[in-house]
Amino acid sequence: MMRWLLALLFVWPAWIAGAQEDARFASIFSDNMVLQQQTEVNLWGFAQPDEQLLLRCSWLDVALPVQAKADGHWAVSVKTPHGSLQPCSVSLTDSKGRTTTLSNVLIGEVWLCSGQSNMEMILMDRPEWNLLVEGSEEEIARADNPHIRFVNIQRRESFTPQTDVLSHNWRICTPNEVKWLSAVAYFFGKKLTAELQLPVGLIVSSYGGSPVQSWIPSEIIDAESRYHSVKKEREAEQKASLQTPAEYQTAMSDWIARAEQKSSRNGKEKVLPITLPVNFEKSPMGNQMGEVLLSREIDLAPPAPGRDLQISLGTMDDLGRVYFNGELVWEEIRNSSSYAQVQFTIPAEKIKPGINRLEARVLNILWGGGLTGPAENMYYTFGEDTPKTSLAGEWQFQKIFDLAEADPLPREGKPLFSTASSLYNGMIAPLTGYTLRGCLWYQGESNVGEEKTYPQMMADLVNSWRKAFGREFPFYYVQIAPYQYGGNQHTKAAEFREAQANVVKMVPKTGMVVTMDIGDPDNIHPAQKREVGFRLANLALAETYGTAVRHKFPEVTNVKRRQNRLVLSFANVYKGLTPRGDRHEFELSADGETFYPAAVNKISAGTIQVSSSQVRLPRYVRYCWGDASCSTIFNSENLPLSSFRAEATP
Repeated sequence: MMRWLLALLFVWPAWIAGAQEDARFASIFSDNMVLQQQTEVNLWGFAQPDEQLLLRCSWLDVALPVQAKADGHWAVSVKTPHGSLQPCSVSLTDSKGRTTTLSNVLIGEVWLCSGQSNMEMILMDRPEWNLLVEGSEEEIARADNPHIRFVNIQRRESFTPQTDVLSHNWRICTPNEVKWLSAVAYFFGKKLTAELQLPVGLIVSSYGGSPVQSWIPSEIIDAESRYHSVKKEREAEQKASLQTPAEYQTAMSDWIARAEQKSSRNGKEKVLPITLPVNFEKSPMGNQMGEVLLSREIDLAPPAPGRDLQISLGTMDDLGRVYFNGELVWEEIRNSSSYAQVQFTIPAEKIKPGINRLEARVLNILWGGGLTGPAENMYYTFGEDTPKTSLAGEWQFQKIFDLAEADPLPREGKPLFSTASSLYNGMIAPLTGYTLRGCLWYQGESNVGEEKTYPQMMADLVNSWRKAFGREFPFYYVQIAPYQYGGNQHTKAAEFREAQANVVKMVPKTGMVVTMDIGDPDNIHPAQKREVGFRLANLALAETYGTAVRHKFPEVTNVKRRQNRLVLSFANVYKGLTPRGDRHEFELSADGETFYPAAVNKISAGTIQVSSSQVRLPRYVRYCWGDASCSTIFNSENLPLSSFRAEATP
């Protein structure tokens, strides 16, 4: 998944925790926060070693004395009352009488929302990234709900567990603020608040493109053989951290030069027109793993004396270099500094009257790729008092080399979002003292192809998080939606969905919502986030809060053969199953290897009969067994049947 939210989440200036003399709360605590109701919550922070502090909570009658430890850390456990819409306050007084107060604090329900980009994807549309949330504008306009609070945890990779998060502070749900909130988290919180009539706090700690291994503590990674390969990768990255930045820069430059020199494509590929800004993955060119050349000519009049040329090309995804008339004028080839803004100045004496050539060599090492704009950030000008001439529009495209042909990329020696335990260390470990009601998880796209090990990895994640937080909280997750990973005939995503469904059977107090009806074969980020959030909320309302909500998805329970037909029985149909359309992706097989399309002969309240003229004695059945297959069978609550495969009982 693309690391597309990196720029977005830095819109709010972050206050980075560091050493300081004054006693303070940890960064996760701020004005407008929500604390979990009717339990004991942990409050903690930093002060001088062994300093005597005093904590006051407006709902308590007495102040609580607190002493910092020798390392300056302090912590205290506080009982909370029943949740309400009445604001509270929490204050900390240091040994010199100086007081820090957190105001407008609410007591209610707190949920941690984590995963990769489908959880990270904000409510506001970002069309330049093809990130669109259905009904976004209308939802933002009316999202004035002071009882929904949220905090976005900044992206942070680390080789070691951190003691404090990088946080944007707690925000109140208003039209101006909510656009930066995870769309899935928002819709979950909206429904939960409406049903419970209690404040809801949402802690969003997610990272686009991240595999599950990044979120698992290192003690699990180190102990279990199934993580051998990712552990080796982490060790290699740690070893590379001993190099200097200059050594890494030189290694990258040498690597690019070698790849260009040995490429069979360089200078031989056909030159094609392309319109900028462009995200290759969403363009007719398709995803371009490797280096491409984007070029165009600009006709310039002789500049006035002392007038330099200022050029902006927007965002480069991922890395690359820019040349003006064959001379290198801009470069960013450090992996940790990808998605840089391309801006540079050409001295007046370097400008030729007439035609000048502009070349951008874009190196794409993940997903997406290109000069992604936006268009208004692509221009040239001779100064603020002169007009901007757009550089958006038609350029030329030529492939230089393919990543598969090149040597392995040099390691920068910095933890990546894909490095084992890196996101747990930077974005979960510092939160583990915060008292939660439960956790929401939307992740898996980056682990498609690992269906054999994913259920156990998820069990490791859930169990380790519960241990770290000290609570066996409910853990509800989203099954990946249909998407054409490698063509509609491929089945890796279906196999992975099957693996996700098995997690519920392995780990107690977990639940899964199905999204087989709301995927987009051409977009890994489906727009229907309202349905995902509401389905998660219904799951929580039923399983955690005991509300009478019909939240379960239809599930095959038994398969029997009757002559040349298979009869499938289902649970969780409520008032019965309902088909949509005339085509249903059932397939039958006699041997479990070769499958043929099957016809639906009959749908009754809780059974479906299927047969195929090509299978005389069917024994195996599968449904929607393709990466981009969308469900067409629903229960009476409009909840879809997920992809599955099963064998008939004797």
